[in-house]
Amino acid sequence: MKKIKIRPHPHIKNVFISGSSERPRLYTKNPIKGKTIYGEKLYHDNKIEYREWNPYRSKLAAIILKHPSTKFLIKNHNCLYLGAASGTTVSHLSDILSNGIVYALEFAERSIRQLIQNSSERMNVVPILGDARFPIKYAKSIFTNINIIYQDVAQPNQAEIAIRNSDYYLKEDGILILVIKSQSIDSVSKSEKVYKKEKKILQQAGLAILENINIQKYALNHTVLIARK
Repeated sequence: MKKIKIRPHPHIKNVFISGSSERPRLYTKNPIKGKTIYGEKLYHDNKIEYREWNPYRSKLAAIILKHPSTKFLIKNHNCLYLGAASGTTVSHLSDILSNGIVYALEFAERSIRQLIQNSSERMNVVPILGDARFPIKYAKSIFTNINIIYQDVAQPNQAEIAIRNSDYYLKEDGILILVIKSQSIDSVSKSEKVYKKEKKILQQAGLAILENINIQKYALNHTVLIARK
């Protein structure tokens, strides 16, 4: 374990940085000392252990490094995460939303097994095996209001899935973070055309687009829409 000077993020509680403000490295506090989730590096500073947050492995880290103006990571908020995979980003969300709950939905059985294993010691993570296309089917697993929906699913109808889940779960004034992978929607059309189409679908459903964040530096053919219900 390495020692490094780490300081709080200037705008996001429970997120930490090191290095220059122009090229920061991200971290979250590690609640289970000595344990990693995806081989991330551990550091300590002033007797606190931190996990490095890799933007090439987590699109949410990439979003933060692009300095969004919307404040959506609040420690007592509850998040529905659609497309949780094995729990890389879920684990960091668990660190940040320390007084909230992360409902982590995953469709693939192999990934959900890994997710359960990775989150077994995290009391604020609820793994759910389910299909994001059918939000009513996992309603019995969600027992609080949802402040944030974070969606990262490789499906052709990504905006429609986001709308269905927002209609069913997201509270008024809640935030939707939609990670759009253009190649999963249309592998022939130009990415910008795909992004505009998905944005229009959200707007027609009554969601207010707050920001459009390009994260292609970290994830090829990906952009992010942040919207408010």
